[in-house]
Amino acid sequence: MTNQQFCYWLQGYFEIADESVLTENKLQLIDKALKNISEPLGVFTHWLFKVIRFLETQEFKKNMIALFLPEIQNRLNSIFFHVIDNSYERMVDVETARKIHTGSKND
Repeated sequence: MTNQQFCYWLQGYFEIADESVLTENKLQLIDKALKNISEPLGVFTHWLFKVIRFLETQEFKKNMIALFLPEIQNRLNSIFFHVIDNSYERMVDVETARKIHTGSKND
């Protein structure tokens, strides 16, 4: 798996899972997927790896996980908006792409 494929996987995971809650089990699943990346970790994936290690030291306390969830989602959205989306010819305008990644596409 590449860093980009991981980002697609994580985005899909958030879309089908209850994205308002992360648990120790969900973070362990994400960690397992991170460890399947077959190239050097990128900026986002390296940061996420360190966040999971930190949460592990905090015994995956729910309040600590809840603090990081919005930042994980924001950084993932940012990777799509600034990196992945820009690597393709766009079929939609920039504003529509932003709304898709922030979950406000019906606004």
